[in-house]
Amino acid sequence: MELTYEEQAELYKLTEYYDKLEDFMKVNKKLSYVALDYAVVHDLTLFTVDPDLNFDSLEEDINAIIKTIPAIKQIFAKPFIHLKEQNVILPTESVRIINNNTIQHISSHSELWSDVKENEIKPIKLLTRTYEDNYGIYENLFFCKTVDDILGFTRSNLRIIQELIYTNQTIEINLLERVNHLNYFLALGKLHTGYSRNFDSYYGVSIRCLNKLQYIMNTLVPRLKRPVYKNNKTRPKNLKAHKTNILSMHKDYHQIYKLSKYFSLHHIGNEKEFEEVDRVALQKNYIQFCIILSIFSIGHFNFVCDKEKEISFSRFSMNFEFKKWKLKFSSKKLKEYSLLRLDLEKDTKYRILIIPTIEKETEEMLQKIQKQEEADEYIIFSPFEDVKNSIEISMTSIESFRRIQQILLRGMIYADNKREDCPFCNHSLIVNTELSRPNQPTYECTSCRTVIKYGYCSNHKKTYHYTQIANLTKSRIEGDAWLVKRKLEAQMYFRNITDITEDMEILCPYCNQVH
Repeated sequence: MELTYEEQAELYKLTEYYDKLEDFMKVNKKLSYVALDYAVVHDLTLFTVDPDLNFDSLEEDINAIIKTIPAIKQIFAKPFIHLKEQNVILPTESVRIINNNTIQHISSHSELWSDVKENEIKPIKLLTRTYEDNYGIYENLFFCKTVDDILGFTRSNLRIIQELIYTNQTIEINLLERVNHLNYFLALGKLHTGYSRNFDSYYGVSIRCLNKLQYIMNTLVPRLKRPVYKNNKTRPKNLKAHKTNILSMHKDYHQIYKLSKYFSLHHIGNEKEFEEVDRVALQKNYIQFCIILSIFSIGHFNFVCDKEKEISFSRFSMNFEFKKWKLKFSSKKLKEYSLLRLDLEKDTKYRILIIPTIEKETEEMLQKIQKQEEADEYIIFSPFEDVKNSIEISMTSIESFRRIQQILLRGMIYADNKREDCPFCNHSLIVNTELSRPNQPTYECTSCRTVIKYGYCSNHKKTYHYTQIANLTKSRIEGDAWLVKRKLEAQMYFRNITDITEDMEILCPYCNQVH
């Protein structure tokens, strides 16, 4: 299947992130848990943002766009157009313009008459001339291409800046809180050290860039429904700049021409050729990343292992323990697919099958694996945010390790029938009689305030578990759509084992509805 330019760019970017991991794995084919944990802080990067980001040049590029915004607004409002003249035959009541051609035409076309009286005829239809605004002149096509370049540049950098600021806010430490896991800040500190040591010096400029990028988006996006853009969505793929009279003489169009020259000079909006990506090698590197990040996540979620035992990443298998829970984390080859398995055991067994993939079409893959391998859960790990029915586990998302811990928490709860130990911390669970129902007790941890409840799906006639945090205050979530989505995901601090609504209502895992 032929990839689009955007898909090629995405894959090429992934290779930049995960190729460094391949170099590390070539040198360290076997490692102990202690050595791996040490490497996360010093040699191995499990979280990063765009390493090539230059804040000074970025702000300079943004300012060049903002300088052109008044001209862009004016062209959206009053673009140059050509009038397209056309002779058409219309019903009489729709005709506004009559000329000599109209009279000549009706006199020789009796089929258009409805009635004939003495010295007059009554026409059904008449020939008339219509005038249509033609927005498809070269200058407008060039303007729309420049708008697309601006939007592409803005969206990509907006996401990077948002990730930076979100990460910086996430790393803020409140030692008195009880909502996050005991090892949460320890894990964050290690990941943060691995990606940036000097971000504080860039925080001010990143906030400025964020505000300016949002201003550009808020200015352009509502205007994309204007005729000059809406009627010119189909354009030549490689539209080059030619200095026409309008681009030279008209003050607004001339600003667009100057901006395109600036873009060309700074390589913005110019499609470059990418080397062909070795998808097999990239898939292998992504699986290795998922293995290492999973080990990191498990080790920072109370589970312990033999820390001196060497881990072989070619045939991978590790055993962990926490109180009465036992966890075996291993890899499995299933024909053309490489899978990861989490086998949890306490009072009963619970198996989670993880499918790490760089592919975006996963439905057929999932169906094949479900037929060949039994599991209680099938979960797709993807480095992309927009893959259907998947969880984003990527080097560019600081929350990736918490998403793995969230999966682990769910498995621990379903593997436990007695409910004596809190799966989130080292303390005990008690029965909350006020919240309990007949044959469905509610359990609560007085230390970390984790609440474990039973739910019932009336559509599928099945029971399920869900979790809450006792006395957790709901907070109003505001901001950019991307940031709101992230905050919604984290509003229960990844302690929910089911999806939740904006109002923290529990969504049934079977029918995705609130019961």
